[in-house]
Amino acid sequence: MNIFAPETLPWAYAVGLLVMGFVLLFLEVFVIPGINIFGILGFAALLTGIVYAYVRLGAGAALGLGAWTGVLTGVLVWLVLRNRAWQRLVLQRGNTSQEGYSASPADLAELAGQTGEALTPLRPSGRARFGERIVDVVSEGNFIPRGTPVTVLEVVGSRVVVQERPVETKV
Repeated sequence: MNIFAPETLPWAYAVGLLVMGFVLLFLEVFVIPGINIFGILGFAALLTGIVYAYVRLGAGAALGLGAWTGVLTGVLVWLVLRNRAWQRLVLQRGNTSQEGYSASPADLAELAGQTGEALTPLRPSGRARFGERIVDVVSEGNFIPRGTPVTVLEVVGSRVVVQERPVETKV
């Protein structure tokens, strides 16, 4: 049987596209994990192979190749589950504060009760200066104009809540 004979060439193209698609998907899953060009091209090659078979060989051939594609896809999914390949995509351990990881600066708690000045309008969030330190802050919900004195009410994690400090009048 000559693979390059005119009657077998469409079969070679269709099967070749399917094989290429599965090779690209295999590379995507096991060698280069993540959503990238290999997975997209592999999926496109599978679809192109089935559509090519339908156009050049007829509905029966396309149905047969589609069935084989489904079986091989099942085998690929089984391999992924068996080898736990999806776990390479997910961080398995967390970053704890005991290891030195922190989402918020540790010294924000010392700002509680301090007075500063709004550097930007607080609507309700913005920036304020406390001494030499510039911090992202949130007002209690009120609009506070730029340059207004503010006092820190509470610090929760990295959230610094401020309120407008009433201006003291001297009598």
